[in-house]
Amino acid sequence: MDDREETKLTPEAERILGNLVNIKDEIIADAIRDRGGGQSQVNQLRTDYQTKKVSELANLAAVGDTDAKTAIKILKQARKKREKYSGR
Repeated sequence: MDDREETKLTPEAERILGNLVNIKDEIIADAIRDRGGGQSQVNQLRTDYQTKKVSELANLAAVGDTDAKTAIKILKQARKKREKYSGR
């Protein structure tokens, strides 16, 4: 198992993540790629946010960090972009 501690989510952060709460302990860049996003979507994130956990960004978004809100939005839209542009 991972030696990192699990990050606790605030109630507002849980609401922001919604059905993505099950991937809260993944690194945001990996989560975006796993959901079908590309490197260009990862590059849209602030450099220091690319290595943070989804839960850390959700907690930041819950207190009003606009860059963190954008990162969560990119994560949520990654699958839709894949479906739209995959040619299927």
